[in-house]
Amino acid sequence: MARTISRLLNNTALGPNGISNEALKTCGPLIAPWLADVARVYFIIGYYPRLRRSITTVVLQKEGKADYLIPGSYRPIALENTLSKILERVIVDHIADTVEEHALLL
Repeated sequence: MARTISRLLNNTALGPNGISNEALKTCGPLIAPWLADVARVYFIIGYYPRLRRSITTVVLQKEGKADYLIPGSYRPIALENTLSKILERVIVDHIADTVEEHALLL
C-alpha cells in the first residue's frame, strides 16, 4: 500500500474529495496500514462503496484550436476520488500478482 501511495503523481488536479496526492504521500506511512485493511476487507466481501465510485468529468478547451465547435477541440479530464485510485491500484496489483503467480495467462 505504501508503495502504491508513493507512486502517485504530484501536481494533479484534486478529485471530488479534495485530497491531493501530495497530502497522501506525506501521510502515507501513517495511513497505509489502515488503507490496506480497508482494501483487504473490500476485496474479501466484494463490496465497493458508491461514494468511492464517483468521478467528476471536466471538459477543457485545447489551446490554439481554430474552431471550438469541433468536438476534438476539447479534452475531458476525469477527476476521481484520490483514495479510490489508491484502493483500485492495490486491487489491480493483487489481481496481476495472482495471475502471474499461477500462470493464468499463457
